[in-house]
Amino acid sequence: MLLAEVAGTPPFEITWFKDNTTLRSGRKHKTFIQDQLVSLQILKFVAADAGEYQCRVTNEVGSSTCSARVTLREPPSFVKKIEPTSSLRGGTAAFQATLKGSLPITVTWLKDNDEITEDDNIRMTFENNVASLYLSGIEVKHDGKYVCQAKNDAGIQRCSALLSVKEPPYFVEKPQSQDVNPSSRVQLKALVGGTAPMTIKWFKDNKELHPGAARSVWKDDTSTILELFSAKAADSGTYICQLSNDVGTTSSKATLFVKEPPQFIKKPSPVLVLRNGQSTTFECQVTGTPEIRVSWYLDGNEITDLRKYGISFVDGLATFQISNARVENSGTYVCEARNDAGTASCSIELKVKEPPIFIRELEPVEVVKDSDVELECEVMGTTPFDVTWLKNNKEIRSGKKYTMSEKMSVFYLHITKCDPSDAGDYQCIIANEGGSCSCSARVALKAPPSFIKKIENVTTVLKSSATFQSTVAGSPPISITWLKDDQILEESDNVHVSFVDNVATLQVRSVDNGHSGRYTCQAKNESGVESNLELEDTANYTCKVSNVAGDNACSGILTVKEPPKFVKKLEATKIVKAGDSTRLECKITGSPEIQVVWYRNEHELTASDKYQMTFIDSVAVLQMNSLGTEDSGDFICEAQNPAGSTSCSTKVVVK
Repeated sequence: MLLAEVAGTPPFEITWFKDNTTLRSGRKHKTFIQDQLVSLQILKFVAADAGEYQCRVTNEVGSSTCSARVTLREPPSFVKKIEPTSSLRGGTAAFQATLKGSLPITVTWLKDNDEITEDDNIRMTFENNVASLYLSGIEVKHDGKYVCQAKNDAGIQRCSALLSVKEPPYFVEKPQSQDVNPSSRVQLKALVGGTAPMTIKWFKDNKELHPGAARSVWKDDTSTILELFSAKAADSGTYICQLSNDVGTTSSKATLFVKEPPQFIKKPSPVLVLRNGQSTTFECQVTGTPEIRVSWYLDGNEITDLRKYGISFVDGLATFQISNARVENSGTYVCEARNDAGTASCSIELKVKEPPIFIRELEPVEVVKDSDVELECEVMGTTPFDVTWLKNNKEIRSGKKYTMSEKMSVFYLHITKCDPSDAGDYQCIIANEGGSCSCSARVALKAPPSFIKKIENVTTVLKSSATFQSTVAGSPPISITWLKDDQILEESDNVHVSFVDNVATLQVRSVDNGHSGRYTCQAKNESGVESNLELEDTANYTCKVSNVAGDNACSGILTVKEPPKFVKKLEATKIVKAGDSTRLECKITGSPEIQVVWYRNEHELTASDKYQMTFIDSVAVLQMNSLGTEDSGDFICEAQNPAGSTSCSTKVVVK
């Protein structure tokens, strides 16, 4: 509305101009005049209506003009509004808006309806119609809704946007490593921080863990729990809790160790039997989480006397040593291993037994055919005893032939009506839990004498000795009788008789013709008689053997031989003319076959044109031809046969 007051003589003609253009009253402009006041009303004023307006007043005597500028007073408006933004904690952020409107414009920044003031981390500017808000050192408290407010005399305008302060995930409280007992309920917990939404995962051995029958996984934006319902050894390991959001990832490790209760991986035999005085060591190998404590018990009572027993536990090996065991050490021994996770034990039953010892062993026995015999032996030791009888290493059992019995630790084997098949080696084996012992004896049927080595041919020299020997078998006692011409031969200075180690010997110390005859060796025991060795000098000797079991015969030859003898010797010296021949001759008697050898100066001569040797009808001849002085020397004739040897010599001189 433009108003002007006029003076002068009415009537007046009023004309309005805008920027030298006449304005007409209409829908846009309304003109009014009342008394001396004139007005121009501009309807729905817009920016285009701003300009230079003039009012001209005219009457009959003249006109007058006045002018005024009309400007539009524009409220602030945002050509470009602030936009949402985000920043990491510790980072920077900025909001900017472009304004238009009538100056002066006042810009104010608000956060969550509170006006923001500048400080070291907040700076605000408004230049060239651009309003800016700069934030540095962003903290979580800076997260929120920011408002840019523009104000002038014409009005006020606002725009807003969100600042999201994004924080990488981090652990407020990390999961803690734990050592737990088997079957424990275990919880690994973590408190977390960071910008949501956040992804939380649990891993073990690089494998993600999901809820299941054995575990649960709980999580929200501030915490997480991994729970194992019943921990077992396989759950031991390293667990990783991983946090991630759209600005980062982090993780934390925790170790879970499920304690292993003691376990025996090596145990002694459940039952051990020792002989009195023996020593032993029980060994138990134990595994499990340290610290493992080991205790030993005997029949329920803890053993505390470490000096009496050798007790140790080193590197998982528990040992218990008993030296020089006695019967009173018998009982049930228990090794108990304990740790925080549990207890385990193993037991050994120790039996200390006195092994059987013979105080009377089986004795060999000879029995006459068809009679009974009983073997017996006696032992001492811890009863009960197990008894086994063997014959020739084969077990025998009670029956018609054998009867076995025991009374007061004396053991009997009765054999009925013995025959040759019952002869053999019998063994009694007696055992108990402490050991065993055995003894044996031979059962033999009394046998008639027999010659296992009969007489052999004997050759001897007249006046020399002759010895006859036979080896005799049979059940002792055996008596030996020598007969000559069926007459008992008595010992004398020249005849010696012996029977040692089953060898019967007859020695004739100097054989002569008077010893010719028939010789018999007769062996006798209560089971029979056997004869052997019928001998005659230089004749065929026959040994006839007979007893109730049968007869047999053997023969041998006794030969009396005469050694060689010179009945005509060589001349003592023989002189020969060089170039002539000569003959050495001697006569020899003795048992054939006689061998004759000739020597010259102790070197044996061989047949050649110079030397020719013969031995015919007991005459030994050396024929020497065309002798030279070099053939001179001592010549020897040597005669020998199985009965002996002899020699004679001569000196041959060739001139």
